[in-house]
Amino acid sequence: MTAMPWLQRGVERFMSEDRVALESFQRDHFGADSPLLDDTHFNWLFEEPPTPDPEGMQLWICKRNGGIVGQQAGIPFALKVGQRVRRASWAIDLMVAPEWRLRGVGPGLSETHAAASEVSVSLSMTDAAYKSYKRAGWLDLGNIPTYLRVIDPQRCLRVSPYDGGLARLMARLGKPAMSAASLVGHAAARTFGARLDEIDRFDERMDGLWEAAAPQHLCAARRDHAYLQWRFDKIPNAARHRRFLVMRRDTVMAYVVLRVDRWRGESVGVVCDYLARPGWLMPAFALLVERARRDRLAALVCRTLNAQAARPLSMMGFLCLKNGLRQPTRMMARPAADRPELTPLIGDPKNWFVTAADSDMGFKDLGE
Repeated sequence: MTAMPWLQRGVERFMSEDRVALESFQRDHFGADSPLLDDTHFNWLFEEPPTPDPEGMQLWICKRNGGIVGQQAGIPFALKVGQRVRRASWAIDLMVAPEWRLRGVGPGLSETHAAASEVSVSLSMTDAAYKSYKRAGWLDLGNIPTYLRVIDPQRCLRVSPYDGGLARLMARLGKPAMSAASLVGHAAARTFGARLDEIDRFDERMDGLWEAAAPQHLCAARRDHAYLQWRFDKIPNAARHRRFLVMRRDTVMAYVVLRVDRWRGESVGVVCDYLARPGWLMPAFALLVERARRDRLAALVCRTLNAQAARPLSMMGFLCLKNGLRQPTRMMARPAADRPELTPLIGDPKNWFVTAADSDMGFKDLGE
């Protein structure tokens, strides 16, 4: 058996007997309201992913002097890279006790996690984690943009996070510009004969949609019905999500998952996830904008990395905020040491399809 590098000594997979000690560590460093402390969320996140790690739960801890001083978690998933599917993991919840930082604990945890998959990906990381990953040679893919569609300019003016500047711009553009953008989308939806159906939960039809949509994306987490059921139907707060299918007659052409958050007192629609067959993104979002208008939402927010979405969303009046609503959402990736051939594909942000459903980006409300 190969000796473990010195940085990884003391790092081991979480075992059930560590639960009490880990809860104490998480309470101290993530806060008493952390969802990690909720048994239902903990079990869903670590024990029920549809593509589990055969070696066990993707949760590692580092012990020093008999106590837990750090943790690193992962969410295993199937990643389509080119024409093949790879074992991948979202790196989440890296935390090291302050007195043990810069002493090898963080890198040891990160290296252990990275060794468990062919590709590791991190989204929306802290500054400290970003710097650590950068030193370790992770590929910096830049920021995931946020697309904002103002529905009611006056209400957005009141809650704008940019000292009112962005919403004032929308107010000056006014309803004619918004209406013109809506007409573009509505025309596309009518031309395609599309309708929006709300469903209670996802089913096997999503497998066919994934097979039809996947070829247009070089790097994307698999979104079949098993994944969607786990991510949206089995998550403890499943009732928060509204699931819509874009239909042409009896064929599913796209899906959109919407959550309504409160942002400074206003109702804002958050697009948690979506997937569309080639050519169907614009009709799907056009129908969603109309539903948001009918439901009297102030705005729609969609955090996504998708090179094919920029033009259609812009034509429908979505503004691209490269640094997000409040702060940038960084993305980094790393191939396993024995998979250097994956670097050109996973290292190019134009190849990726990412939404707020990936990793743990969508766990928090817009106002948190």
